[in-house]
Amino acid sequence: MITCEACGKSVGANNSFCTACGARLSRVTPDDHSFDMDLPPDAPAEGLTWSRKIPLITNPYLVLQCTGIPFLIGIVFGSIFSLGTGSWEMLLLFLVLALFLAVLMLVIMAVLQLVTRGGLETEFFISSGGVAHNAGRTTQKLDRVSTAGSVVLGSMSGTGAGLIAMSQECNVLPWEDVRYISVYPRVRSLVFRSKYLISPVVLYCTEENFPAVRALAKKYAPVTTASKL
Repeated sequence: MITCEACGKSVGANNSFCTACGARLSRVTPDDHSFDMDLPPDAPAEGLTWSRKIPLITNPYLVLQCTGIPFLIGIVFGSIFSLGTGSWEMLLLFLVLALFLAVLMLVIMAVLQLVTRGGLETEFFISSGGVAHNAGRTTQKLDRVSTAGSVVLGSMSGTGAGLIAMSQECNVLPWEDVRYISVYPRVRSLVFRSKYLISPVVLYCTEENFPAVRALAKKYAPVTTASKL
């Protein structure tokens, strides 16, 4: 047993996160898979901790984000500039740029999935305290390399995006802050969002533990959101 530095509770030595408060346990490294648990659905458990590679180009949730966000930004800024200049050609220009960025992001996702042989290794956690995910070392290195490259190239937008990605490498969401839950059985994932709709926690489950994780979410989530599970 080890003691959580955040809440002082005793936690099993093989855990990556505290089963009471969800805080990251510093004694476990991101690539230490000794804590992996693929428990059957009926296994009694206060919480589960596991790791899995996140699929990229074959992941409908991520593909939708990578294509939808650039177009949304393009429409918003294109409309603002078009109204300001009185020319709708600006909207078309922003949509073309959005298409280019979306295609570029999809290509990057495909290359990363090929290079990493299936996706980015990530840790996941669910307990009575909340849910959390933590990026593996490969993801952390990629975030730092891309951020450093953006700084060298003088790209403010790239630097900002890199810093945001680094800040989201470890994200914890307590149950009292959960307002929306989406379930994607096809990729065995659950998305937990706060009322602000920012910094969601996504749990990518294994084929074996998906029913157990879903059951725990239904058990601990607020009543208004658990009904959607």
